[in-house]
Amino acid sequence: MPKWNLSETECFSIIHSILIDILNNSIDNTVPLNNLVHELNTQTEIGQLSDEKKYNLFSKYLKIEHSGILDFIESYNFYGVIKKGNIIYVKLYDKLICESSKRVTKDKDWIMIN
Repeated sequence: MPKWNLSETECFSIIHSILIDILNNSIDNTVPLNNLVHELNTQTEIGQLSDEKKYNLFSKYLKIEHSGILDFIESYNFYGVIKKGNIIYVKLYDKLICESSKRVTKDKDWIMIN
C-alpha cells in the first residue's frame, strides 16, 4: 500500500474540483467515464501524491482508497451514472451543489456542502 503525501481531505478536494470542472465544461454536464478518467489523470499530474512514481495519479488513489472511480462517483448524489449500451457516462447534477462554495466535504455517510 502506498504512502500518500497529501491528506485525504486534500485529495478529496482536488478530485471533486477537477471532476466538477470537467463535467461543467462538457455538453449537458455529461462525459463518458473513460474520458473522465483520462481528463482527471491529465489535469492532476502531480509528483507529490506519492513517493512511488506509479502511484502519482488520482485514478490510482481512487482505485486503492475507494475501490475505483465509479464507486467513488456513485457515493455522491450530485454525480449520476448513465449506462447506454456498453458505454458508461457520468453526469453532474450541478443544482445539487451549492453555488456559493467550491468546497465539498464528506463525513462517513453524510455529505456536507458548505
